[in-house]
Amino acid sequence: MMRGFTLQESLVSLLIGGTLITGGSSFWSTLQESVKTTAANELVGHLNLARSEAVKRHTRVSMCPSKDQITCVATGGGFTSWQHGWLLYTDDNHNGKPEPQEILRVQQAQTGGLVIRTSAARQQVSYQPTGLAGGSTITFALCDSRGTKSARYVVISNTGRARVARTSDSNVKC
Repeated sequence: MMRGFTLQESLVSLLIGGTLITGGSSFWSTLQESVKTTAANELVGHLNLARSEAVKRHTRVSMCPSKDQITCVATGGGFTSWQHGWLLYTDDNHNGKPEPQEILRVQQAQTGGLVIRTSAARQQVSYQPTGLAGGSTITFALCDSRGTKSARYVVISNTGRARVARTSDSNVKC
């Protein structure tokens, strides 16, 4: 009695294996895209909340990156990292730092290997009581392991409006 695989059995096995590999990589890419889209939408939601709270409370409301969800972190290198989480706070005493009673919302660290960064020049986003975002336009780059070609950008104009874009002319890259 001879044992082994026939040519047809081998070809069917290769076909099934190839289909699974192709489908698996497509699934992984879709999952990465979903994580990035969710993070971009959460970021825009928090920015919109900061803007509406500034108008509602008639005071400055700021959002800054935070690793411990209590204090803002300083810039590291040529950019500011936001993937560790951030704080939304009213700056009632105008010292530029969140006090425990001023914190409105805390965002925990992002999962899934996502990197979120802005330029080092913008260590926080502040909304005026009029809803305007003071300073220059700020761009957040949301990046995964696929790099710049698949990045998402959240752009905040001076008017305070936040939008998601697939491309950016900002110097903030992955």
